[in-house]
Order: sequence, then structure tokens, then C-alpha cells
Amino acid sequence: MGDKFSDPASLVAWSSQRQKATEGLGLREEVGVSLEVLAVYFLLLILIALGGKFILSPLQLLLKIALRGGAGLIFLVVFNLLSRFTGYDLPLNVYTALYCGYLGLPGIISLCFLKTWL
Repeated sequence: MGDKFSDPASLVAWSSQRQKATEGLGLREEVGVSLEVLAVYFLLLILIALGGKFILSPLQLLLKIALRGGAGLIFLVVFNLLSRFTGYDLPLNVYTALYCGYLGLPGIISLCFLKTWL
């Protein structure tokens, strides 16, 4: 332990001082769990609460992304078919399909604004 605690009396004195200091702060030393461990447990709990269903099955997440991308592609194809009358079309690619699949009609509207202004 080093030179500071070479005799048992100094170790006992240091232990009692530390116990008094932690009691004054409202901390309990008997638990033996550090603050870092509690922080990691808390973050894992939040992660499980927010996205726990995808932790158990990553295939569900991939399936959900694929279905939304397919729906976005259908939205874009229908929009481009109707654009023959207006002359306004949107590009068909993976990014626009996923974007429109995730946001739906607001996604198509925002893509129209982006194409107009950019």
C-alpha cells in the first residue's frame, strides 16, 4: 500500500477519516459501487428503453428500413408519374427513397423545396 500505511494504526485512522467524510456527504461506502459503474448502468437502461426491441433483433431494424425505403420508392414513383402534368420530377435513388419512406408526404414536400432552392 505504500509508506503511508505501513502500520495498521495509520490505516485504521485513514479509514475512519474517509468514512466520516463520506457520511458527511450523504454517501454510503458499504455499497462498493462507483459512480462510473452507475453511469454505465444508467446509460444502458436508457438505451434499452429507447431502442430495446432492435437490440434483441437487428433483423427487425433492417426489415423496417427496407419496408420504409420501399414505401418511399413507391411515393416517388407515383409523384414522378403525376409530374408529367407539372413537369416537376424528383430523382429516384436510395437516399431520396429512404427519406420519403421515413417522412412520408412531408418528405416529398421537403424534397420539392430543396430541389427548388438548391
